[in-house]
Amino acid sequence: MPNHNQNVGFIDRLVRGLLAIDLLALCLTSFISGLSVILSLFLVVYLAYSGATGFCAIYAALGRHSRQRTEP
Repeated sequence: MPNHNQNVGFIDRLVRGLLAIDLLALCLTSFISGLSVILSLFLVVYLAYSGATGFCAIYAALGRHSRQRTEP
C-alpha cells in the first residue's frame, strides 16, 4: 500500500463510510439497476477505501484536506 499522508478528517471518514454502506445497500436491494449499479459499486469501493485509509486522491489533486493538523 502506498504511504500517503492522510488528508481526510474523522467526520469526513465517518460520512464516507456511511455513504458507502448506504449505496451498497441500494445496489443489493435492486433499487439501482443497469449501468448505474456498476458505477455505484466503483463509488462504493472508492468511498470505503478513502474512509478506511484517510487518504483521498481527489483532495490531494485539488490541494484540499478536511483533516485537522492536531489529529494523530
